[in-house]
Amino acid sequence: MIRIVGWLAVTLVVLIVVVLAGFRGAAALRENRSPEEAAPAGALFATVDGLKIHYQVWGPLDGPPLLLFHGTASWAETYRDIAAPLGEQGFRVIAPDMPPFGYSQRPADQDYSRAAHAKRVLGFADALGLRHFSVGVHSYGGGGVIEAAFSAPARIDSLILLDVALGLGRTEAPTLPFAALLNLRWPRELLTASTFTNPLMVGPGLRAFIENDNLVTAERIAIYARPFNVEGTTDAVGHWLFSGLYNDERKSLAANPANYRTFMPPVLVIWGRDDTTTPLEQGEEIASLFPQAELAVLDGVNHIPQVERPHDVVRLIANFLKRISPTTR
Repeated sequence: MIRIVGWLAVTLVVLIVVVLAGFRGAAALRENRSPEEAAPAGALFATVDGLKIHYQVWGPLDGPPLLLFHGTASWAETYRDIAAPLGEQGFRVIAPDMPPFGYSQRPADQDYSRAAHAKRVLGFADALGLRHFSVGVHSYGGGGVIEAAFSAPARIDSLILLDVALGLGRTEAPTLPFAALLNLRWPRELLTASTFTNPLMVGPGLRAFIENDNLVTAERIAIYARPFNVEGTTDAVGHWLFSGLYNDERKSLAANPANYRTFMPPVLVIWGRDDTTTPLEQGEEIASLFPQAELAVLDGVNHIPQVERPHDVVRLIANFLKRISPTTR
């Protein structure tokens, strides 16, 4: 009996390894195009610190600029449900792909820390000639964008936070099992290829973050999965995953509540009441720290309000930006 159980256990491990290796092999075959080749026709690129950053634009050239930065496993096009309507209301909406996601070039040093992200945020604004701008950000992107805002508050007209993930109040660096394995290339890439860069996982992943499964259409899944053919995606996302899980960001500007209390530009915090990733309590805490913040809570919304309730998000952002325009401030 013991031998049978042992044989079954070994067989199961072998099958798991074979499946994971299959996903890694599929990724290697799929990721065969440069960012410029894979990007949509007429794609725009800006050079930021030596990297070609892909971005999309909506709205008039002379509209008040609003930069939108995405979260995990997203890219510029995933903002389309709110970016296009905001552009129609006269705002110059600009959404870049932040490495390692989308069609942007990945840094050779694989640095995905908040400080590096913040440098790219401000560098992107510089590349577009934007001295002052409003900035919005979703989920994981919040740490780096807030870091940038705290680094250069005089450049920020306003800040819009969509269910951001910050880890405020953390007193210890994260410690998770199998850290040593994720520091090795092949275990890291097998895990990444079977999850974050696996087209088959996009639908289940979105449904885990969206309250209404009907919104996770085949078209939306295809949009999120579209950049998966960019060369080196699994390797880059694997480095980002390891960095995000194990970097110690406790000394970052975005981790210090005191920096929130001295940030004077107006802030709009939009949160889903049913967020299972960053619960509403976190949004309430963040809003309470800023001197000039308002919190808008959307019922029946989980973690991606710009997808779940785009009309309400557009209304909230447009009204907010019109109220606090630099001329009125």
